Amino acid sequence: MVEDVTVLPAAVGEVFTQRARLSEAEIRAFANSVDDRNPLHHDRAFACAAGYPGVIASGTHVGSLLMAMTASHFARPLADGTPRNGLGIGFELRFRAVVLAEEDIDLRWAVTGLERKERLAGWICRLEGDARSARGVLLSGTGTLLLRLGVPDAAASPPAAGARGTTP
Repeated sequence: MVEDVTVLPAAVGEVFTQRARLSEAEIRAFANSVDDRNPLHHDRAFACAAGYPGVIASGTHVGSLLMAMTASHFARPLADGTPRNGLGIGFELRFRAVVLAEEDIDLRWAVTGLERKERLAGWICRLEGDARSARGVLLSGTGTLLLRLGVPDAAASPPAAGARGTTP
């Protein structure tokens, strides 16, 4: 992997955003994909009887969208073309309000800290983020990622666990 420590993989204050809108079908499909059987995510009549206007999204659905944004953002090269990559180390999410089907959700992350870690051959990046609708904050969170510059050298990377032709 090529690493130039004079170039930074992110900047404190850097902000990235995305808009999402989840249909009832997408909410049901995600809940099914993660084996979330809560009827609030599947059954419109049940959700309405519980006081909601329709099915509501699983917290893990919006949390997954928010976390995936970091992977996509830091997989893009820097403005000068320098490749970068990121690995999520940890996230903390707080659910503030239910997410309704067919509402616009604005997802946002801001870089709040960046610290070089020689031992990890990269930078620890700290982020604060949230998901909002016209009703207010739906979810808020913090994230920590390991960021590196350059393209990983496949020859130097250890083989995947269980890869054929490898010896333990």
